[in-house]
Amino acid sequence: MNRGRHLPTIACMTIGTTDLDRLQLAETFVDAVARRDFDGLQALMTDDVRFRLLVPKGPQAHVGAAETVGRFVGWYGAVDELRLESSSTAAVAGRLVLAYRFRLLDADGWRVIEQHVVADVAPDGRLESIDLLCTGFQPDPEPGTEPNVKEETR
Repeated sequence: MNRGRHLPTIACMTIGTTDLDRLQLAETFVDAVARRDFDGLQALMTDDVRFRLLVPKGPQAHVGAAETVGRFVGWYGAVDELRLESSSTAAVAGRLVLAYRFRLLDADGWRVIEQHVVADVAPDGRLESIDLLCTGFQPDPEPGTEPNVKEETR
């Protein structure tokens, strides 16, 4: 036995079919929001989905797919332009974790919003609970006109 030599450790993570299905569901969710496909978004939810959200106005809750999708329609339905800037999806111990950032143009000009979601999937493969944390709509210059991060000048 060679005590002075350390072999590297390699870790592997296997994703089962169920996790792959969940990840596909998460990606489909983000895609439906980005395309403003509200009928498709509602089809991803159980009829009695529980929707809890923390928005700048404070915590809120809804029950039902129609009410839940109504919030997304209120946020994104009437905007002139909606651009998906970034997104990530993952499964953590059977729960979906996703985040997405949009840049949008509406009557108030360019704004940016980021939402983080943790969701549970029902046995039938649809979302049965959604917990959402939202930054709110933040003023943002037109993409490409100003940097998003302020640089220090000395």
